[in-house]
Amino acid sequence: MVTANRFWSQIFGVAFSNKRWLHFFMLFVPVTGLWMSALGVVGLALNLRAYDFVYQEIREAEDPFEGKMINEAIADHLSAIRLVVMGVVKPTNQSYFLF
Repeated sequence: MVTANRFWSQIFGVAFSNKRWLHFFMLFVPVTGLWMSALGVVGLALNLRAYDFVYQEIREAEDPFEGKMINEAIADHLSAIRLVVMGVVKPTNQSYFLF
């Protein structure tokens, strides 16, 4: 206990009063690191870099709709589909992927 306590106090400046706090800290640090790295991987997988935290708007990463927000682009798609279904406009061969 003395050597482990001396080790942690030299590295983190924390001295533990008993073994419970020492073992909790030894468990808490790596588990927290694993969870933070897992959240980072999930963030990259969901492409959270496209989320703008300053303006609170979600913008498309590749920007095929001239900088419109995703909600506006989806509304444009739905209105175009509605016109095709009503028979006002002929369908085109173009296909756009939303995500």
